[in-house]
Amino acid sequence: MSLGLTPISLSAETPKMSGSLPMEGITIDGVINETEWEDLDWKVPFYLDIDDAGNPPDTDGFNYLYLGEDLSNLYIGLDLSSDKTGGTNGEWVGVWLNTNNRTFSSYSEWGSYFDNGVESLVYDVERDQVWEFLSSGIGGVSSRVNDESEYIATYGTINGNTTHLDNLNGVFFNITSEFVNGYYVSRVEFTIDTLKWFGIFEEIFASNILWIQFQIYTKANISIAEHFLYLAYDDGTVNPNDLDQIRSLSTNASLQMLQFDYGAGNLSANNEMKFVLYANDTSPFMTQIDSLHIVPYYNQSNGMATVTYPYSSINNFDIEWSFGPSFNNVSPHRMYEIRIPKNELEHYDPDESLGLIVGGYGTMSFPNTNYWVFSDKNINILAELSSRYLYYNMQGCEEPLVITPPSPAAIPGYQMYLLFSVIGLASILLIRKKYRNRN
Repeated sequence: MSLGLTPISLSAETPKMSGSLPMEGITIDGVINETEWEDLDWKVPFYLDIDDAGNPPDTDGFNYLYLGEDLSNLYIGLDLSSDKTGGTNGEWVGVWLNTNNRTFSSYSEWGSYFDNGVESLVYDVERDQVWEFLSSGIGGVSSRVNDESEYIATYGTINGNTTHLDNLNGVFFNITSEFVNGYYVSRVEFTIDTLKWFGIFEEIFASNILWIQFQIYTKANISIAEHFLYLAYDDGTVNPNDLDQIRSLSTNASLQMLQFDYGAGNLSANNEMKFVLYANDTSPFMTQIDSLHIVPYYNQSNGMATVTYPYSSINNFDIEWSFGPSFNNVSPHRMYEIRIPKNELEHYDPDESLGLIVGGYGTMSFPNTNYWVFSDKNINILAELSSRYLYYNMQGCEEPLVITPPSPAAIPGYQMYLLFSVIGLASILLIRKKYRNRN
């Protein structure tokens, strides 16, 4: 069967199951038990077109999302009737949450809201652990991260802008010398901040940089005595005798390419490197840079399916799974139960709609893919788009009424007071029981 581009879901028509009653008595064991989930907020059937031909015994059909909460926890259940494969080889499951009606339409916007209205949990079922965010794969990213104001001429003057450094095209970034203590000197400082390269998960990627590659094309307008690139200390000073920190650049009118690497051990505690371009001669001169590319090489994210950044912001949770029959389907199939403490969900507002995407693999998948998803469009997993989330009004929980009898010695007529209190409590329990029976 082909993958349907429009999800078949009853979530829009499915009424909220309970009012504000909290979940009670649920055991997180991976078995969807209707009695344990009787105080849930939502039970949402959703139809998945599964690769049943290519991967039997998985089948097309209705699956079920369970959502509930108590005062301290959010509960998510997945009754995956279509997943009839019992093994866990390659299996994973993901939950992406928008807990405070955030709006985002790019990776950078999505990432900026983590622990601030956006949460995620990607779990490696096969290894029974959170999915490893970083892979052993190494990649580089090249972009200009410094503007003109960040190139500071302590001696000499700069003519040109940093766009001239992007391409090898004969348009130069020029540094003109000035006369200092009997010599003509140029000295330009600049600092690279590796956090600027990534746009998302900056701290994670920057802390996993392995080395930084420089490629620079330079020349001078005349033959000059010295022309160097120094790796400076944090205070801007340099050690001209440290040959590992000095790179010689072109000292004549011939354009010269130099490529070299600096190890990540040269990064400062705040993931920066400071450099100095220095030249001198007895005559006035101008050094020229045609191209400067700075590329950090780092461990890339361990993406899977259509999830480029399988990041888990939720660190405290309970997850269990099982394979067997349920109320919804008597044939053995995969089930999940997840409990997430609300203190893990910063800015969770139970009085607002909860945005949610669920997906995974195991080995149930859409045709010609290695994943399944339940979202606004069941095509691919796009957690970075708030428009792809399904939104459910949780309406919050009311704290159960607790009656503490006063001391008999403190209040006259205490026995009559206690009698009325017991009658009142019995009435509340009766009303709640009737409320449950209506669902």
